[in-house]
Amino acid sequence: MERKRLGRSNLYVSPIGLGCRRLGFRPETRGEAIEVVERAVELGMNFIDTANIYGGGISEEIVGEAIQPWRRRVVLATKGGIVVTPEGLATQDLRPESVRRAVRESLRRLQTDYIDLYQIHYPDPATPFSETINALEEFLETGEIRYVGLSNFSPEELKEWCDLMEVPSIQVPYNLLQRRAYRDLLPLCEERRISMITYTPLLMGLMTGKIRRDMVFRGDERSIIPRHIIESCVRITEQLRPLAEKYGRSIVQVILNYLARRPGVGCVLVGASSVAQVEENAKAMEWTLLPEDQALVDKIVEDVGDGLDGESFVQDVREVFWNYAGKLIAVLEMGMKFPVPPKIKAGDGIKISWNGEYLGVVK
Repeated sequence: MERKRLGRSNLYVSPIGLGCRRLGFRPETRGEAIEVVERAVELGMNFIDTANIYGGGISEEIVGEAIQPWRRRVVLATKGGIVVTPEGLATQDLRPESVRRAVRESLRRLQTDYIDLYQIHYPDPATPFSETINALEEFLETGEIRYVGLSNFSPEELKEWCDLMEVPSIQVPYNLLQRRAYRDLLPLCEERRISMITYTPLLMGLMTGKIRRDMVFRGDERSIIPRHIIESCVRITEQLRPLAEKYGRSIVQVILNYLARRPGVGCVLVGASSVAQVEENAKAMEWTLLPEDQALVDKIVEDVGDGLDGESFVQDVREVFWNYAGKLIAVLEMGMKFPVPPKIKAGDGIKISWNGEYLGVVK
């Protein structure tokens, strides 16, 4: 499999990487999960991405065990900066002492003495970037971290961070129904030579071509997806099916090939729950869509409209506080911290876009 350079770094990664968010999600699948990672590396997918929060650390443990024989062949990436509160909620914490603890715990779980790419999972509006960077630089100096990357930062936040520390990459959600974050970040990423590592390319499996319009997802994270978005996924995959048949490929491979060759994309992260899925994903880069067929996919995407970019959800505000920069920060019912206008108070309901933008108060 070909290799792409991440930013100005010396990290060269496969255009399709293994996303490990749901790796070992069920205890009985641990052995199968290790096989998934092993097979990905065997097939040339050298970029393996996990996070300290995934499965409460289980994902990192599985990855660490699986890559032992191939450690030098793997570009190992993990993420930190999210902690679990006593109430069991996930929230950002990028205070220096929290960052130092998170890095050391990830090194232990991954059974390695260095992490190739340590990524900040989400910005923490309660902690100045400079304080977090000072803590990370300690690990850069010792070699325990080779490079620092970012994830889920807005263009403004990315610029603020990069004025203090250069990064080779930023993770961003990007699929055929979720494109705004990619578009918004692309100019700055091209200017600063920052590669985008994209995730959710198949939108939680809704774009595999195996979903029917009448499917109901109970007790599943896909249950939060609006019904008309699921219908859009089905419509898109139906339109892509003739193209897949033309190339003798699957719909999944068509989508991954298309996304991996978009400007600014360094790697497309895709999860897998079986060795068969890993093998299908790896074959996505064995061929290339012709220019006219890339244009056809562009047209299919444009006809869909805003997709998830036009959707929103509501969160109640648990409490508010003023941060170090004099900005009002809300602690949401989900636990995350979120910048809000000065008028917001505890008990308000606020509308937030799928791209993390404040849209107003719910009356």
